[in-house]
Amino acid sequence: MRQLWWMTALFWWAIGCAGDKAGSNETGAPAGSDDSSGDDGGSGDDGGPGDDGGSGDDGGSGDEGGDDGGTDDGGDDGGTEVDPCAPLPEPTGTIIDVTPDDVSTLRSTISGADPGTTIRFAAGTYNLDGQYLWVDVEGISLRGATGDPADVILDGGYVTTQMVSVKASNVTVADLTLRRAYTHAVHVNPADTTIENTVIHNVVVEDPGQQGIKVNQSGTAYADNGVIRCSDIRLTDTGRPQIRDNCYTGGIDAHRTRGWHVHDNHISGFWCDVGLSEHGIHFWQYNADTHIERNTIVNCARGIGLGLLGEASSTPREFEDTSCDDVTDFVEDVDGVIVNNTVLADDPDLFASGFGFDSGVALASACGATVVHNTVYSTSAPFSSIEWRYAGTQNSLVGNNLVSHPMRPRDAEVTLAGNIETATSADFEDAAGHDLHLAASSSAVDAGADLEDASPGTDIDQDARDDGAPDVGADER
Repeated sequence: MRQLWWMTALFWWAIGCAGDKAGSNETGAPAGSDDSSGDDGGSGDDGGPGDDGGSGDDGGSGDEGGDDGGTDDGGDDGGTEVDPCAPLPEPTGTIIDVTPDDVSTLRSTISGADPGTTIRFAAGTYNLDGQYLWVDVEGISLRGATGDPADVILDGGYVTTQMVSVKASNVTVADLTLRRAYTHAVHVNPADTTIENTVIHNVVVEDPGQQGIKVNQSGTAYADNGVIRCSDIRLTDTGRPQIRDNCYTGGIDAHRTRGWHVHDNHISGFWCDVGLSEHGIHFWQYNADTHIERNTIVNCARGIGLGLLGEASSTPREFEDTSCDDVTDFVEDVDGVIVNNTVLADDPDLFASGFGFDSGVALASACGATVVHNTVYSTSAPFSSIEWRYAGTQNSLVGNNLVSHPMRPRDAEVTLAGNIETATSADFEDAAGHDLHLAASSSAVDAGADLEDASPGTDIDQDARDDGAPDVGADER
């Protein structure tokens, strides 16, 4: 069964869980809209449950396709190379052009649009001043007109709560900069029925007040089979003082989802002087079939996480047809794949913060996980480069990862193969310049184990791993 999962599910992935404690109000003002102040605990201690609460009705989900060519092609199957970050095709069908002068009517324009309509944003800065974009029509696309996110800036000014709330299937958000949300730049959260196929493509999320991109359920309505790709999600020194509630922030935070694909993103800066940030990418409470690949995470307190807790803190989402259907221990994440990612930490301010660099990759009650060919490099020792904890973390593989500091078992057992835990700057082309491609002299070259069906056919650059023994880490030299 384990081999069958590696053969068939390396391309589909998911995660799901609880939502926010409070939704935004009708005006989008911050009063009463703060999602949660839950502290989800760190790897360095046992932490608290950090219950994210129930979902409000201020979010949405969407679809991976729509009518603008949003079909996801970023899967790592070792086949013909495609550019996962290629520009979307020109929109077809109904197109509504908007400018910064239309801010006050954006919400009604979207709600009144026909399914499949593209809302095309002209270049400029849209000062939302409490307005937010509520996308409850199927197949809507929100797209910058030029294809360059730097040209189209939606600014929440820390007044607008969820800047884009996705509540329908087949919604695409692309080619925009979303900055200074009071809570989330994008919140995918269905109203009363399960939604699918959200695509977030080539988006810049800058300085959110909470998580940059949030995905969660409303009751038993879930957000499944979405894609977050080719985006830049960052917390800067300017935005960090705006973080509230004991560092309740992070790059991507998802709950109770299935089949999400997160790939080719750059995520940076999620840490606080006081409190422990969530991960750059975190799929926790009750997720399944999530695929996280080819992401670059720089100077975040925690890199990538599947699951969090050792026991139930809320009503679980039940999944069928997984590799862990017969497992009786508490399981929070099922059949997640973390492959060909790099996590780097070298910021002295991060290291000097309250929690420092906590972990590169963390599994917690994550059953059936595949963590292979990742690179974790830090200039100061983290609590763990890669860790696995709680009894529910079983039937999992940690293989061919290249890390600079020890990996850490925490009351769990996984299959280990081909990992190297002694990487130094000399193993990379230019670690100081954040280039973690392997140097020719690296001991990681041709040093990997044969992971059989769990081995990805390509590396972080989509270069083939076909020249004999695989290199260890995300890069195949």
